[in-house]
Amino acid sequence: MDNDIITLFMLFIFAIAAFVILTVLFFRNSYRSTNAVQLIEVIRSMALEIFSIKRANSQCKAANVVASSSIKEQESANFKLAEANVTLMEKQEALEKQKWQLAEANLKMLELQEELLNAQHKSEKLLKNILPERVAHELKEYGKSVPECFEHVSVFFSDIVDFTQNAAKMEPREVISELSTIFTVFDRIFIKNGCERIKTIGDAYLGVSGMPTADDNHSENIINAAIEVVEYLNERNRTAKFKWQIRVGIHSGKVVGGIVGTEKYIYDIFGDTINIAARMERHSEPMKINISDTTYQLLSGKFNFVKRDLTEVKGKGVLQMYFLENQR
Repeated sequence: MDNDIITLFMLFIFAIAAFVILTVLFFRNSYRSTNAVQLIEVIRSMALEIFSIKRANSQCKAANVVASSSIKEQESANFKLAEANVTLMEKQEALEKQKWQLAEANLKMLELQEELLNAQHKSEKLLKNILPERVAHELKEYGKSVPECFEHVSVFFSDIVDFTQNAAKMEPREVISELSTIFTVFDRIFIKNGCERIKTIGDAYLGVSGMPTADDNHSENIINAAIEVVEYLNERNRTAKFKWQIRVGIHSGKVVGGIVGTEKYIYDIFGDTINIAARMERHSEPMKINISDTTYQLLSGKFNFVKRDLTEVKGKGVLQMYFLENQR
């Protein structure tokens, strides 16, 4: 708008000047024609210059409009870019938050998995403590263990001599401590010799060899375990506060084994072989290993035995028994 006003003002001045000059020349009539022509040329040049200035002003104005439009477009683009950057930053922040939440969830999951694994290991260890390893594996894998009949098994049965009378004079914690210590060593001896503890009944210890995994050397395994058990007690009695002696009975034959119960599992064995092993223990003597004739036939020539007199056994008639001699 200011450029238009200036241009019009200059045109107005130019028109007045041209009119004045032409009037003066006309009335004086003393100005030569060549000067008039030159003057007209000057006036024409000025007019062209004015129009050139106006055109340049118009072009500058148009350029300013274009520039202003470009600036607005650039500002709009910059604003949109800024908004996009803010949105991107918000999304990045949300993504980082989700990453932290995911990391925390993964950490908790790992902790839960570790707790579950520890609980599983404890459960497996507990099963192995109360069940033979093969039976525990079957129970874990298949949820059940089918009872089996084992044809060739040697059974160990021991009882602590005068335990009831001696335990009555002791504190309960002392009784439990003594049994726990002794039977823990028994367990290690049995495992070392390829035998399996089935259960303890008070101060009685019942173990086998040849089941649930068959073993052709079951009679040798069980006699070796029995020898080590007696040796352990002899050694322990030298320094122990409480001194214990056991009677041991061994018999070999057919045994049925399987899990009893569904709420509380217990692996138990059944058959006349267990009853005869218990009779062998009852007719044994302190720190002696008494075996049946059946077991003797399996071990004859491998160990030294002393043949005993025929003995009347309740419910079994007269049986031949043997004491193991020179245990080591």
